[in-house]
Amino acid sequence: MELHQLRYVAAVAQAGSFTRAAETLFLAQPSLSVQIRKLEKELGVALFERLGRRVALTAAGEEFLAYILPALSNLERARERAAEVRDLRRGKLAVGVLPSVGTALLPRVLADYRSAYPDIDIRLIEHNVSVEFERMVQAGDLDLAVVRVPWGCPGITGRTLIQEPMVAMLAPGHRLADRRAIDIADLADDEFVATHPGTGLRMLLDAVTRRHGFEPRVTVEVEQLSVLCGMVRSGVGVSVVPRLVASGYPVTVPSADPRDSRELGVVWRAGSPLAPAAVMLLDRLLTAAHDVGDVPSDTERDAPSDAEEDLEPISSGP
Repeated sequence: MELHQLRYVAAVAQAGSFTRAAETLFLAQPSLSVQIRKLEKELGVALFERLGRRVALTAAGEEFLAYILPALSNLERARERAAEVRDLRRGKLAVGVLPSVGTALLPRVLADYRSAYPDIDIRLIEHNVSVEFERMVQAGDLDLAVVRVPWGCPGITGRTLIQEPMVAMLAPGHRLADRRAIDIADLADDEFVATHPGTGLRMLLDAVTRRHGFEPRVTVEVEQLSVLCGMVRSGVGVSVVPRLVASGYPVTVPSADPRDSRELGVVWRAGSPLAPAAVMLLDRLLTAAHDVGDVPSDTERDAPSDAEEDLEPISSGP
């Protein structure tokens, strides 16, 4: 039983004639008759009774038609829904973002995206640990995720978004606040405000200060970036964070060491073409990241050779 045969049965039943049905289907009448006979043979029962030039449904034909009409209608709706997803008039996206990306980079990206595609539903998941996002992407729980580079989870691929310098967040009036750049080692005697151990920002802080020969004396640990900024502004301590994290904070001084930086990328499942809605969001993320930070010249170095194929949206065909 084939789909076109079901459509032929519905057309003949509506027209009451093989000849008129063939005209509406733009099909030769003998070909239409052959397809109906093949279907009747497969079913083992006649669907139409030939009454001269016209035909009528048999009892079996009436029962058969009663079930195929809703099926054909649902198939058409399914085709329309698929086309809406293809044309970005319907869809869902699940995106994982680090808190600093969610507060500094993503809002204007999503504002632009929502303006262009208001019917796409977006669910944002925030997390401080990149590897957790990698697992969620691999499992299919997220379409895209912004993570630290390099990513290491098998089965995912991606693109580099941005390389941003680390900056010192200082209280107004701090002895180093008027510097154009800072040696992180000059903060060795200061008290620090930081996120909890195990978070991405804390691991970055520890790595940077260790490279400069000291362990930070963290006296206050926080969960929220807004709390961290408030603590530093009030003089509770200093902090060293990526530039995006300090976006909007009034007193920041970049590290003089170019090695003190954070590289971010966006990842998705390898071997699976991104849905159209994800492709469009990825494009806007890449553009926004280029505007606010330094994009390495080898932006695609972390993507496998088939990355461009993976970026192709799913198409419903003509």
